[in-house]
Amino acid sequence: MEPSEIVCKAISERKGHDIQVYDTTSLTPFMDTMIVASSDNAKQNYAIAQNIKDRLFEAGWTGTFRMEGSSESRWILVDLKDVVIHLFVGNERDLYSLDRLYEECPVTRYED
Repeated sequence: MEPSEIVCKAISERKGHDIQVYDTTSLTPFMDTMIVASSDNAKQNYAIAQNIKDRLFEAGWTGTFRMEGSSESRWILVDLKDVVIHLFVGNERDLYSLDRLYEECPVTRYED
């Protein structure tokens, strides 16, 4: 299973929603995929990030894993090098408008 598939499944397992997967290969050489998702509160956001980490390592992930944010963060960034994940609480996602910034990229909505 591809890392982006594992990530989306991990987000869905912890009830993350509005999961968008952007193919950024034509836009930037620094990442191939950007995943943006929403949660209902900061604790859930952190649980999603932890679940991503757990599921990746269960699948044998040996690549880079960096996380910016804490259990109180309303925006958590997870960097896997080729895949970057942004987890937002509530209206924080609208505030930063990453979806609009990457609207020219091919996008897939993840449905579990």
